[in-house]
Amino acid sequence: MEFQDKTFGIISEGVTDQVVLDHVLWAFTGDKDLDIRPLQPKPNETGNWDKVFSYCQSDDFKGAFGFCDFVIIQIDTDFMHIGEVPERYKMNLNGLSVEEIVTCFREKLIALIGIDFYKMYENQIIFAIAVNEIECWLLPIYFPTQKKKAAKIVNCIETLNQVLPQKEGFYLKDKKIDYYEIMSKHFKHHLSACVKQNTSFRLFMEDMSHKLTNN
Repeated sequence: MEFQDKTFGIISEGVTDQVVLDHVLWAFTGDKDLDIRPLQPKPNETGNWDKVFSYCQSDDFKGAFGFCDFVIIQIDTDFMHIGEVPERYKMNLNGLSVEEIVTCFREKLIALIGIDFYKMYENQIIFAIAVNEIECWLLPIYFPTQKKKAAKIVNCIETLNQVLPQKEGFYLKDKKIDYYEIMSKHFKHHLSACVKQNTSFRLFMEDMSHKLTNN
């Protein structure tokens, strides 16, 4: 697939999430010269899940399609279980499967975007919804022969920390960009394993593959 003339915008919770998505895009397309633009947060800014929701309702979001061929919206689902969530954003995820959780978040994001606007650009909007956190997408890289650990969707940072000191020489305590660069570079050789082992990652990749190959 050729994507040299395509521009990708990324809306994410934070810079480390952008790093992960950059490496996934490079691994998927085989092109490290892709035009990838951080929409939210912008360089030197901080992010959070609520900023993702706010951005999707903004004029900036609508304007992004004037210079982006595709817009990837990333969000982790764990915030729904921790802290105070405004009533307008609440979703009842109790007892839902990974597929159902992803569907709930997609529907919420589409509602925030506005159904009419979404229908105009749905073939250019890609959802990267991580259950429960984007670090879970990295587990198959580090546990290639341990299927249960590779498929975990809870306590993923703690699970990564079981092997990171030995494998990479660091411990995930702070979200340092360099750490995520080091971990994410392995997508180049482990993309198919991550698709097989992690359901929410598979759903993201299926969405991206479908939209990139049909535009």
